[in-house]
Amino acid sequence: MKPMITYFRISFLLGMLFLFVSSLHSSPVRLSIKEFGAKGNGIEVETELMQQAIDSCSRAGGGTVVIPAGDYLSATLLLKDCVTLYLEAGARLIASDNKELYTVKTNIADTGSKSTPMLIYANGAKNIAIKGEGEIVAQPKYDEFPLAYSGFIADDIAAAKEADIEMTTWRWREPNVTLVYLSNCMDVQISGVRLMHSAFWTLHIHWCERVNIDGIYIYSDLEKGVNADGIDIDGCKNVVIANCIIETADDAICMKTTKGDAGHRNCENVAVSNCILTSSSCALKLGTESYGDFRYITFSNCIVRNTNRGLGIFIRDGGGAEHIVFSNIQMECIRKPVGWWGSADAFRFVVLKRNKQSKIGGIKNVVLNDITAKVEGTSIIAGYAGMQNIEDIKLNNVQICMYPEKTADKRAKEGLVIQNAADISIKDSQIRWYEMNKKWSYNYYIQNVSGVSFHNVVFHSVNGVSPMYIQDSNSVEVKHSRFDVVKKAACVKKGVVNNVVADKSNTYK
Repeated sequence: MKPMITYFRISFLLGMLFLFVSSLHSSPVRLSIKEFGAKGNGIEVETELMQQAIDSCSRAGGGTVVIPAGDYLSATLLLKDCVTLYLEAGARLIASDNKELYTVKTNIADTGSKSTPMLIYANGAKNIAIKGEGEIVAQPKYDEFPLAYSGFIADDIAAAKEADIEMTTWRWREPNVTLVYLSNCMDVQISGVRLMHSAFWTLHIHWCERVNIDGIYIYSDLEKGVNADGIDIDGCKNVVIANCIIETADDAICMKTTKGDAGHRNCENVAVSNCILTSSSCALKLGTESYGDFRYITFSNCIVRNTNRGLGIFIRDGGGAEHIVFSNIQMECIRKPVGWWGSADAFRFVVLKRNKQSKIGGIKNVVLNDITAKVEGTSIIAGYAGMQNIEDIKLNNVQICMYPEKTADKRAKEGLVIQNAADISIKDSQIRWYEMNKKWSYNYYIQNVSGVSFHNVVFHSVNGVSPMYIQDSNSVEVKHSRFDVVKKAACVKKGVVNNVVADKSNTYK
């Protein structure tokens, strides 16, 4: 019996030893860039040393590359499979201002930048992460120029000229570094870090799947930070963004379907929640780059403050947007200088053409639930001229309070303009006027629309103007609603207007 017992003991010990050795080989490594000679003095460019740490970690099967406290200058770093880049408290990864050092650049149509360098880059990587308590920082420089004419904001420019306002804009100098650009990656996590002063799109996630962005802070100069978007989700699937604080000059969180050398992809299955946002442009946006479609995207439980526009859907390149939900969002929209897109409006959903060659896209099945907005500008739902390619839009419990614009160039007239659209539903909502402004007119301006229903809506008159204007439209229904004017003054009709129903459930002053 003893030889048999000894045999089993030896076999057991050998098995345990094998498992122990195997676990040593399979355990994720943890490497500090200090082990590779990085100094963190903020003077020397240490790209190669940090890349060596990433490469070693990847060759070992993956793990964590630690950036300890210090200032580390770098150009392009290539993140690889199964590697987490971890920035400890006090660590600053700083983008070099020497454009010749950047080895990887991207080319995206219609962005105004033909070759954008990037600080942290990955292409085709799996199971990668950027985490920690440190900062990733750029060193942007800007010049001020007279504002060139832009057809996209032609009305804004006309108002500024009428008010004799000097119109200038800012432009970045090269290198206009994107802090993080991840393309074609799978299983991506970004959490905790602060992304500061990017000179171009701060965090650009392109053609990736299964992405989780949680608890990060992004900041760019609110006056000068042209093109410094916060988070851009570009042609991606299955993305969660939560618990972020973003203060940017350009769009805070934006979905895109850009076109590059390899074409474009759709953007779908994206959930954004519990974020606090400030933007000199738009806080939550789809477009304008819209070569592909946007589908099944939700924005919920967000606070928007000191922002030029709250919500935006801009289709300019032939794509489409459908199954989009905005819910439980509180907004404060304030006018920004001419040149920033937005008019302190709660939302703008439009279909346009970028140029004569552009295809015409569409928007459908969009829901706004429980929106509270303090604004200075007119909200707009507008399809392409002569068409009705915005359809099935629902506003439920949307409360808008209009305040006078503080700037000299007054733009706001109506509360909500609806044009070239079909099947619009407005329930349990109202547009209130905080105080008088001589340009203010209708609550609702409806033109070339088939099917608008108002249910339990409060209509307010301002400057003695009727609450509603209807032109060349049909099938307008108003039920269980309240007007603060007499019945005959409730609506102005022009052109061909058919089938307007206002039943006995409504009340009038």
